[in-house]
Amino acid sequence: MDIIIVGCGTVGSAICSQLSHEGHNITVVDSDAVALAELCNTYDVYGVDGSGASISVLRKAGADKAYLLIAVTSSDEINILCCSAARKLGTHHTIARVRNPEYSELMQLMKSEMNLSLTINPEFYAASEIYRMLRFPSAAKLETFCRGRVELAEFAIGPDSSFIGRTLHELRSSLNMNFLVCCVLRGSDVIIPSGDYHIEEGDFLGVTVPEDSTRAFFKAAGIYRHRLKDIMIFGGSRVTYYLQGLLKRTKFSSTVIEKNKEICRDLSGSFDCTVVCDNGAKQEVLLEEGIERTDAFLALSDTDEENAIVSMYAKSVGVPKVITLINQMSYVDFFKSVGINSVVSPKSSVAGYVLRYVRSKMNASGAEEIESLHKIMEGKAEAIEFVIKEDIEGLTGIPLKKLRPKRGVLVICISHKDQIIIPNGDDVISKGDTVVVVASGGNMSSIKDILR
Repeated sequence: MDIIIVGCGTVGSAICSQLSHEGHNITVVDSDAVALAELCNTYDVYGVDGSGASISVLRKAGADKAYLLIAVTSSDEINILCCSAARKLGTHHTIARVRNPEYSELMQLMKSEMNLSLTINPEFYAASEIYRMLRFPSAAKLETFCRGRVELAEFAIGPDSSFIGRTLHELRSSLNMNFLVCCVLRGSDVIIPSGDYHIEEGDFLGVTVPEDSTRAFFKAAGIYRHRLKDIMIFGGSRVTYYLQGLLKRTKFSSTVIEKNKEICRDLSGSFDCTVVCDNGAKQEVLLEEGIERTDAFLALSDTDEENAIVSMYAKSVGVPKVITLINQMSYVDFFKSVGINSVVSPKSSVAGYVLRYVRSKMNASGAEEIESLHKIMEGKAEAIEFVIKEDIEGLTGIPLKKLRPKRGVLVICISHKDQIIIPNGDDVISKGDTVVVVASGGNMSSIKDILR
């Protein structure tokens, strides 16, 4: 597929990495010649130096014959203009990054008029991910499927866990609950485990549980944490703004510490939260505002290094839940080494939305549709939700134990006529079902890709 990416910042680079890895023909447009050259050398893609808002530059990039253009510059206006121009030149589909909350609302009403196939907002996606973590603090990360009725929770196995040394068969038998350990991150390796897999300290588990059983599972696992109430937020970034919007109708009490006076005025005028205008990177400020008594600490500034420092401090004073926003995923291993497992990255959050769209367009059979796609296990695996619209030869109506799945692939949930099934070998996939699959290798555009 011929794809143009306008903007080679952190989000553009992340999307370029994913799509080039999947074999698409990528052209990147940016006016920063140095950054453009570095990206082209790293991912072996074609680069065009110039502004994506220029018709001549878009023509040079091949917008007249491209299948998809993704505009992710730092300017919402340029992204919208670029997409509109590309469609006029002949590009089949366009995706625009729109971060301004006012524009986001407007775009929902004017997508067709502006020739936009999809709008993406990395900061809003990151805020939504953080909100899910706050709602269920026992998990380091939580994704939902089947309209929220199934959850995939990730959590680390600590030194005192009762799971250590036990096989997955033993675990399911002793807990007598409806759940499935669907993937494990051990070191840097992702494993799709069988029933005889032995759990070890330091393993990072991905567990599929029906939404109404998640709390019971964590209680049985001995890692349940009570609901959070008081939240302290370091930084008044866009992610903070969107998160406050999500917290409006909840019982969470939040305090935001931000040194920029204009941002403080905007937050205090828009949301019912406590806003402290001060430098939250200072230990004495955090202590004065009660960091030792808070239930959760969120480091959401735009600076990775400051987020790292204050997160480690929050961890050292015993804050039960610490969530850290980062832009450079290379820091993930460092955070894990100091015990901070809840890490959120806007550019990683947006990758699933773009990949879902691209793969849906690649799958033209019409027998299925990708409903959602989430990167899990630090981006080393994917969980993909398919809606089965028609019978599929060699797949539907056949017990799972009689299928021949590829290595590193597992069906983790079937939603059948409003019934949530955590499947075993006797279950079948039928027309009309919603099916969730975990794959360690990635690059699945069809549910038929699970078969050898």
